[in-house]
Amino acid sequence: MGNIGKWLWGVVILTIVALLINWFAPAPWGAKANSVNMGKSVQAALTDNGFGWAKSEMSGNIAKLMGVAPSSEAKAGAIATAQNARCEKCADRKNGKRWHVVDGEDVTVRKVVATQIPYTFSGVLSKDGGLLLNGYVRSEDERVRVLAEAERLYPGKVTDSKLKVANGAPNMNWYAIGAAHLSGLSQMKNGKFMITDTDSFLSGEASSIDTRAAINARLAGLPPGFNGSSKIDVLNAAPVVLGQLKDETVCQNLFVELKGDNKINFAYGGSAIEGAPSIALLDAMASAVKQCSSFHVTVEGHTDADGADDYNQNLSQQRAEAVMTYLIDNNVNPANVTAVGYGETKPIASNDTRQGMAANRRIEFTVTRSK
Repeated sequence: MGNIGKWLWGVVILTIVALLINWFAPAPWGAKANSVNMGKSVQAALTDNGFGWAKSEMSGNIAKLMGVAPSSEAKAGAIATAQNARCEKCADRKNGKRWHVVDGEDVTVRKVVATQIPYTFSGVLSKDGGLLLNGYVRSEDERVRVLAEAERLYPGKVTDSKLKVANGAPNMNWYAIGAAHLSGLSQMKNGKFMITDTDSFLSGEASSIDTRAAINARLAGLPPGFNGSSKIDVLNAAPVVLGQLKDETVCQNLFVELKGDNKINFAYGGSAIEGAPSIALLDAMASAVKQCSSFHVTVEGHTDADGADDYNQNLSQQRAEAVMTYLIDNNVNPANVTAVGYGETKPIASNDTRQGMAANRRIEFTVTRSK
C-alpha cells in the first residue's frame, strides 16, 4: 500500500474515532452530552413558561414534544418556547444559533366540548318515512350508539342526523331516555318527540289502544326525576295525555295538538256551551291544564266583526269565562287559569266571508309562566 493509501486510511480511522469521541465522551463534551443537556434546557423552558403539560424527548439534536395542549395557541406557544430554549452547558454551542430543532407533530390539541343549555334531543318522522334527528349527546361513543339504535329501528331511513356532542346533560341515563323515545316513535305511523332537559313530549298516531298503552308504559318507566309525557292519537278513540309537563313550549304544543281544528260551540248570541264534541274537547283541555300545573293558562275569547264592538267584547269575555268555569268545575286549580275577552280585535281571517267569520269566532289557550 502506497503512502497515499496509508494516509487515506489514517484519515478514515481518525474521523471514526472523532465521531465516537464526540458522541460517547462524558459531559460536558460530546454530542450525546449535548443532547442530554439540551433536553434539560428545553424541558425547563417549557415548565418555566407555563407549558408543563408538554414533555420533551431528545433524539440526537431533535427535541420531540409530546402532550395534550389545552388550545391551538398553547401548542404554538410551547413549540416556540422549545425552539427558543438555549443550552448553556452544550460544549459546542455557537452564540446566536440554536443547537437543536423541535418536532411538535405529536402534540395534540384538546377538543373543547361546549356546554349546552337547555339540553335537547328530538326526532321527527318525515312524510316519506324518514327519521330526522337533532340535538345533543354526551360523547362520541353515545352518538354512535344512538345512531346504531336508530338505524336498527328505522333501517335505511335515518335520512338526516344533526346530533352533536355537548356537556350539560341531566344527571341520568341520557341514552336510555333517547332510546325509549326512538322506540315509541317507531311504533307509530307518524309523530315526533322533543326532549328538553328532564322533560319530554311525544306525539303522533298509533295503530291501536294497546300500542299506545305500551308506548306510555315505557315512558312512565323512565329514570326517576324524568317527566315523560305524550299525546298519542288512535283512530276512533278518545285522546289520552300522559305525564306532568315542565316545559312551557311543550305545554303550549299540547294545547295546540289537542285543539287542532276542533271548536268549542256556544248557543247563538250567548255563552252556554253546546254539543258533546265541545264537552269532550273541554275535558281534554282540563286534563291538559292539570298536566301543565307549573304554568298559567289564559282562556281567550274571540268573536267575528258582526255587531257592535261593545257587544262583541262582552260576549267574548262571557264565553271565555264559561270555559274557565267548566275547567274549574273539573278540578282545575283556579289560580292556574284566567279568562280574557278580546272581542273582534284579533281576527285570524277576513270578516267578509262566512268561512272567515266562523274562523274568527273561537276560543284559544295561551300558556305562560305561573303568576
